[in-house]
Amino acid sequence: MRTWGPRKAGLPAVALAAAAGVALAGCSSGNSSTTKEAQPAPTPRPTTSTTKVTDKALSEALDKLAFQGAGSSRKDGGACLASAARKAGIPEDALAYIVKADGDDMGAVIDGLNKVSEDDAALLASRSLREDVDACVDKAALPDSSSLKAQSYAPPKAAAKPIPGKPNLKPAYPVRADQPVNSSIELTKGLVSMLSSYARDESQKKTYAAAGQCLSTVVHNAGFGQEALHFFAGGAPLSTGSIVEHLPNDKDKAIWQSPRFTQELVDCTTNATPTPMPGS
Repeated sequence: MRTWGPRKAGLPAVALAAAAGVALAGCSSGNSSTTKEAQPAPTPRPTTSTTKVTDKALSEALDKLAFQGAGSSRKDGGACLASAARKAGIPEDALAYIVKADGDDMGAVIDGLNKVSEDDAALLASRSLREDVDACVDKAALPDSSSLKAQSYAPPKAAAKPIPGKPNLKPAYPVRADQPVNSSIELTKGLVSMLSSYARDESQKKTYAAAGQCLSTVVHNAGFGQEALHFFAGGAPLSTGSIVEHLPNDKDKAIWQSPRFTQELVDCTTNATPTPMPGS
C-alpha cells in the first residue's frame, strides 16, 4: 500500500489506503501490450484564489484523498485532516486547489500543485504532514465512544479448541516484504482473516469483522516490528495452534502476550456491534 512517501522521480506522492480494507492486492497477470489501463482524468491546474476555503469543503476534499474516495467511518475524520493541513502551513490558494481538484489521488494533486508552486507542493508532501495524517487515519479507525450503546456488552464466547493439525500459513492477502506497513488500515483484513479462522461459529466471525478497524489500530500502535506486521497483514488463516508461536522474535511475542495488549483486543470485540443476520 502506498502512503505519503517519495517517488523515484519528482516530488513525493501520497495515497492512503481505503478505509474499507487493505490495498495489498497483487498485480494481475496478462500481456501488457494488449491490455490498456484507464487513464485518470487530468488534474486541474491551481489558480490564484483570494477566497478563504471553508473547513467543511476542505474536510470533505482531504477525507476523499486520504481514504481514496471511500471516506472515513467517523464524521470527524475529515476535520482532523483539515486541521493537519492548516497546521502544516499550506496557503489558502493551495487549499483551494485541493478542494477544486476533488480527486482521490494525492500524487496527482501534488504534481499539479508543483507546476505552480514547488514550496506548496513540498508542504503537502512533507513528512510532518504525513505523520499527522496517519494519526488522523488511525483515529478515524477507532470506534466513536458516543455511538456505542449504553448497555453492557457480553464478550464473545471463547473459541472452541482448534482442530488438531498443521496451521495454514499461506497468506490470505499478498504482502510485499519490501514495503513497510505504515498504517493500521493495512492490517484490518489480515487480522480479521487470521482471528476468524479460530472462530467457533458465524456469529464470532461477524464479531471479528465488526471489530476489525479497532483491532488493527491496537496492533499497529502496540510496537510490533515490520516482520510481525507483514505477518498480520497477510492474514494467514492458521485455524489451529496459537498466533504467538509464529511471531518472529521475543519482543513481538512479549507484546502479544502482555495483559494490557490482550485487554485492548478484548475491549475491541466487546464493543463491536456485528451486522444482524437476515431475518433476525
